[in-house]
Amino acid sequence: MALKKNDFTSLKKKFSTSAKYKPQRFFDLGKEFLEAVGLPGPAIGHINMFLGHSDTGKTTALVKAAVSAQKQNVLPVFIITEQKWSFEHARLMGFECEEVVDQETGEIDWDGFFIFNNNFSYIEQITEYINDLLDAQEKGELEYDLLFLWDSIGSVPSKMTYEGKGGKQHNAATLADKIGMGINQRISGSRKADSKNENTLVIVNQPWVELPDNPFGQPKIKAKGGESVWLNSSLVFLFGNQKGAGTTKITATKDKRTVKFAIRSKISVMKNHINGLGYEDGKIIITPHGFLAGKDTAEEKSSIESYKKEHSDYWKEIIGSDGDFSLHEEKDPEVL
Repeated sequence: MALKKNDFTSLKKKFSTSAKYKPQRFFDLGKEFLEAVGLPGPAIGHINMFLGHSDTGKTTALVKAAVSAQKQNVLPVFIITEQKWSFEHARLMGFECEEVVDQETGEIDWDGFFIFNNNFSYIEQITEYINDLLDAQEKGELEYDLLFLWDSIGSVPSKMTYEGKGGKQHNAATLADKIGMGINQRISGSRKADSKNENTLVIVNQPWVELPDNPFGQPKIKAKGGESVWLNSSLVFLFGNQKGAGTTKITATKDKRTVKFAIRSKISVMKNHINGLGYEDGKIIITPHGFLAGKDTAEEKSSIESYKKEHSDYWKEIIGSDGDFSLHEEKDPEVL
């Protein structure tokens, strides 16, 4: 026997619950990034992934996200496991940090509105560190929203693998447990309207390609660390091509001296479970100071000239000229 309408209404009120969420916001990686991919940057209150091969723009995007976070009074938390981090480079892109010299030892450290940690050996240390900071936030010891920046998730093993007791399958299982069943809930839960803070995780990762079982099948791009990293990411930005970097080098030449000026990279939105928007055919130019428009248009040429003038002191030191140098771009590689 079917429920009467009035009975169903009362039953629905008893068992239905609709959580209220904060308006969706993004970290701003600049006008050029927005024009290339159709989104401002990583989504606040979500897990985001920057996926791509080496030297395709992932770290530049990571730093730009940290710069945007500082401007919004969100505390950047750097989790560095590849040991390629440079505060000097970050400062070139507008990240606010100050060099501090130990008067006794002469060692250089960096201070500012951020937390930095590169002392990790395995995954469990990192996930425990993230949870410790979230616990401190809940206790009122950290009165800021947090932006976790993990570079990179594919370069650190699980505790079992680190101790020589297991292989890659343990890494994937650990991430599925620690991120899929724990951290993802805490990050996404912070978007609820009744949550005091709103926290974000940005993961830098490298792809690998799974070849098909038959010659007619299509290869699949996968993220290191297993399916859980992909599944729990609301936004995935792909830098470069799937099978390879897919970048072209732009060099600056003055009086027979040649240096790397920039890199042109493809960039696309591979996954968007927030609003479904994003482009798959974007291009962007990566310079030491950030992003420029990347398609071969009059706007791009104007963008490059403006950039050369704005940073003339830097390029004068690098190449001995404050803008009077020629640019050459390698031929585009075959699209993979």
